[in-house]
Amino acid sequence: MKIAGTIAVVTGGASGIGKAFAQRLLARGATVWILDRDQAALAQAVAELQPDGDLRHIRCDVGDEAAVVQAVREIDEQSGGVDILVNNAAVLRDQALVSRLGRHIRQHSTADWHETLHSNLTSVFLMSRQVGESMLRRRRGGLIVNISSISRLGNAGQTAYAASKAAVAAMTVTWSQELAPYGIRVVGIAPGFVETPMTRAIPPLFLEQLRERTPQKRFGTLEEFKETLEFVIVNDYLNGKILEVDGGLRF
Repeated sequence: MKIAGTIAVVTGGASGIGKAFAQRLLARGATVWILDRDQAALAQAVAELQPDGDLRHIRCDVGDEAAVVQAVREIDEQSGGVDILVNNAAVLRDQALVSRLGRHIRQHSTADWHETLHSNLTSVFLMSRQVGESMLRRRRGGLIVNISSISRLGNAGQTAYAASKAAVAAMTVTWSQELAPYGIRVVGIAPGFVETPMTRAIPPLFLEQLRERTPQKRFGTLEEFKETLEFVIVNDYLNGKILEVDGGLRF
């Protein structure tokens, strides 16, 4: 698929990897819609990226069904549909299942469990279902890119996050089989660590340990992840795979 002239949607597009994805798509001539629930971050992203091309935006909680239906309807009405969907929105709520601190035992928060699945998993299901239906109606095919994670294989302290990203990877394979007859490809990208607002929330000592465990002794760059997304888009024979971009790190 050629990027120029396409209509692309990036969820969680107001910061981090999502904003970098939007920037690359704009640079390649796509009309880009960024969806995010953080109004302040959204406004800043629009100010930064709008000069780069045809950028549109909607404040949207992509884990909320009614909000997703309304957002996709608006995009369809204004842009005529979606060619590329990048399911990037996610939150990180690191906690052990149970842990002991002195005489106190702490359990993983149920609220954080539900919030993580809402933002990381339900959002991917809702956006893909709604955009997928729109793609079928238009009969033009398309591409869904799901952002998973190296943590999908399991990582201590990330029960909810790892579970959500493992499920995203599984849905990627499932949908690639279901949607291929309609000309819709589904591909996953599983990033390792890259310095973004999300990873900056991780304690510095732990981050340094991860850097040392990475065979290349460094984290990825936003530029490298933008190049990965571009490769996924332009290679029409790539389908149903999870591309690991992690510097060789394994937990």
